[in-house]
Amino acid sequence: MRREELDQLRLGEDIDVAQLRRAWRNVVQALLPRVAASSRRYLEAITPVGIEGDCVQLRLDNAFGRDWVRQRYLRELQTLLSQQLGFPVVVQLVGEDSPAPVPEPVVVAAPAPSQPAFPPPRLNPHYTFETFVVGRSNRLAHAAAWAVANGASARYNPLFIYSPPGLGKTHLLHAIGHACLRRMPNARILYISGEEFVNSYVQAVRQQKVDEFRERYRNVQYWLVDDVQFVAGKERTQEEFFHIFNMLYNAGKQLVMTSDKAPRELVGVEERLRTRFEMGLCADIAPPDFETRLAILLSKAEREGIALPLAVAELIADKIQSNIRVLEGVLTRLIAQSSILGEPITVELAAEALRAYLVEAQPKAPSLEQIVQLVCEEMGISREELTGSSRRGEVVQARQVAVFLARETTGEPWARIAEALGRADHTTVLHAYRQLQQRLRRDPILRERIQRLRHRVAGSATVRA
Repeated sequence: MRREELDQLRLGEDIDVAQLRRAWRNVVQALLPRVAASSRRYLEAITPVGIEGDCVQLRLDNAFGRDWVRQRYLRELQTLLSQQLGFPVVVQLVGEDSPAPVPEPVVVAAPAPSQPAFPPPRLNPHYTFETFVVGRSNRLAHAAAWAVANGASARYNPLFIYSPPGLGKTHLLHAIGHACLRRMPNARILYISGEEFVNSYVQAVRQQKVDEFRERYRNVQYWLVDDVQFVAGKERTQEEFFHIFNMLYNAGKQLVMTSDKAPRELVGVEERLRTRFEMGLCADIAPPDFETRLAILLSKAEREGIALPLAVAELIADKIQSNIRVLEGVLTRLIAQSSILGEPITVELAAEALRAYLVEAQPKAPSLEQIVQLVCEEMGISREELTGSSRRGEVVQARQVAVFLARETTGEPWARIAEALGRADHTTVLHAYRQLQQRLRRDPILRERIQRLRHRVAGSATVRA
């Protein structure tokens, strides 16, 4: 033991308590600036008592103050103390008026066999934060996932990420798992899909092993549930899910869930579960814009060690607009064709790789005529005004919206979009597109309107034969 460590110990104090005292001092220093001056006395009055296993006892004799701390800061205290101590802990607040624990009889018994280590989660090694491309459509979900993985905020509990299939929910869920394991190699992480939860619970009921099923979750620190919508319509499974959710949440454990719909849109899920999903942070992922799709393709090509021509990446990003899995699938097919046939990656080869997806599985892009009509209906203006020379504010905005939707949903060249909107020069529509991009960053009402129009545009498209 080093001399400086001995100097920090108080008389009769062991090393664990000294470490706890230092950790608590750092936690208070980090937390006090965020607490109202009138309430700081409660945190300052807390003294660390001791640590046993993963339970930390903190003493605060004021009963009102203990309730105040429990309600507002208990989970954050647990997170900050875990970071300071280097392992996950549970905080117990006690006081002089707390009932004394009843001593348990000492029983001499044969040593119990050691418990097996918590099984590592089954995570895709390619789904990390480093390989996730961040754009406007997924920035909030990415930031929240990063904060959760790094223990930066206990407020995002549960974290609920939702989006249509193929936009990166599962990627973020696996990335959280990887980042947690790097930060805490012994972290007890359970990753499970909603479908797997349903199947394993049904099997436990059939085999009369429900107690064993529940025990699996008792010591979990991070519960990562993918596609939670699979519990919909299954009453007994939802009942079990509800109790496990409450057990982990009340113990301060981190819950992260993904779904293809927002909590309030989950049909067949009990109200008490939907409201719990919304207790923390709900973050959606929208379809990526052209620039993000392009960045995803170039990033994947770089990881594969492939020199992808920009013109080829632009062609694929233009044609595949709503699903990242399909976007990457086309690139994988293109790389395979190039390798097998011994041909360079060209626009012509990319068009051949695209053909299978676009002809067999992809929805037909809406026409520019359909987009113009939908925008006129939504914004309450006539087609003549939209394609004419009017400079009224509402007409200019409608024109910008039409340009944006036309480019994002059809991938048509700027010159073709300009022609459909009665503009003589493609630079005019390009300017309109960029102006709307800037407005979307600061106008949430406009973002909602664009999202609504996207759905209407998608609904107006027909499927290719």
